[in-house]
Amino acid sequence: MAVRGKKIVLAASDSESNEYLRSTWRQMLLATLPARYARYLGTDWSIKNELAPDGQAKYVPHGLRIIESLLLERFPQEDIAVCYTDQLGLFVGEDTRVIGIHAHNPLGITFATDIYPAFYGREIEPINAAEFRRLMEHPALREHRHHLKVIVGGPGAWQIEKKNLLDEWGVDCLVDGEAEDHALRLFEAAVRGETLPRRVEGNSPRLHSIPHIHHRSTFGTVEITRGCGRGCQFCSVALRGGKSIPLDQILHNVRVQVAEGADTILFVTEDLFLYEQGPKFGTNVAALRRLFESVAAVPGVKHIRLTHGTMAPVVRDPHVLE
Repeated sequence: MAVRGKKIVLAASDSESNEYLRSTWRQMLLATLPARYARYLGTDWSIKNELAPDGQAKYVPHGLRIIESLLLERFPQEDIAVCYTDQLGLFVGEDTRVIGIHAHNPLGITFATDIYPAFYGREIEPINAAEFRRLMEHPALREHRHHLKVIVGGPGAWQIEKKNLLDEWGVDCLVDGEAEDHALRLFEAAVRGETLPRRVEGNSPRLHSIPHIHHRSTFGTVEITRGCGRGCQFCSVALRGGKSIPLDQILHNVRVQVAEGADTILFVTEDLFLYEQGPKFGTNVAALRRLFESVAAVPGVKHIRLTHGTMAPVVRDPHVLE
């Protein structure tokens, strides 16, 4: 019997969704290992993800949860599925009209993942590249290609265009940059069967355009800032104005993570010390203290982890760390 499927399917590769025993370091390092040798290195466990009872993903990259939240403003929950590669056959069917795919590092050509596999030979494919290719070449996508659109976005989407793989992988629209101002329009057009622009450039959205999330992200990710604003010309993020997510929205997102099994919250930011920054990027110690104390007080939160922070604020004011 033909699978009817969901109208909208959102997917991410296994290696970019996995929590690697709740270690961000394992995710960064193990995804650089050559896929050809992974099973000999004992890393098979690292790309086994947890499923919800209906086969949907328990956690996926935070960007995909943002897109899901935007879609839920216009589409009912029953029209949307969020899944991993191996479950695409459960949700992609005759009724499916659009696939949204998250690409963090789809070809393994960012700094770390481009260097380490080279020790084994320049043509060796790292785990994250192999897993993303497995997603894009899934039989369910090929079988139903004639009646659906494929939209790819995420911080590494540019890699697909740079390597001229849009046609080979059947990508109808590539979104490069932040997607809040474009995602809903693109998915609605795809559902109607309209032709999509081949490439969309996403700019920094207004703060109120960043939605609250509805379900758990990989690593219990919670954004606390977006952008930077320092203007360093070598960094695209620094060229986008910095903004801090309101504390009530942060706490909502923390509670969502905890309600679906996360006991660790990962603060995602370009620089921790930019949160609610003062004049001339001055560190707002009172706001940071309020942030940490408020999140730590949420029942079920056992650990708070950080992504990035610059040294300059600490060199200037060593008491900031205390």
